[in-house]
Amino acid sequence: MKQNIFFRLGLFIIPVVFFLGQGCKSQKSKEEVILGTWKAHWETKADENLPGIDGESLKMNGEIQFMKDGKVEISAFGFDGCIFSDDTLNNILNWKLDDTILRFIDKADDHGLPYSINEFSADRLHLTLLEDINLTLVRN
Repeated sequence: MKQNIFFRLGLFIIPVVFFLGQGCKSQKSKEEVILGTWKAHWETKADENLPGIDGESLKMNGEIQFMKDGKVEISAFGFDGCIFSDDTLNNILNWKLDDTILRFIDKADDHGLPYSINEFSADRLHLTLLEDINLTLVRN
């Protein structure tokens, strides 16, 4: 009879302890989730005032690495005819994140480039700068 009580008690306690342990796991903050290397894709809309610009010239790929020390390394792979840059750009800036804005901040700038956060997950970020430049980050 004692064995049966311990068995039943064990069947109850083990799942309770398991679920409590799962519930107590800490969620990563946005600042922790964003750390690491991401594939980057910039894209903007065509402007009627700039005729002759095709769809491919309105896009640029790159890579962005967010570091714990608040630095961000941005590599943007421009090309001939690209509206963003005709060459590869490499920059190390600072980054700051709040609920709705991700900022890339240069040393001489207090405010930086404020990208609005449209989507934020561990594998994908969708950001917008000045309402017409979209930056999509996908986890490497």
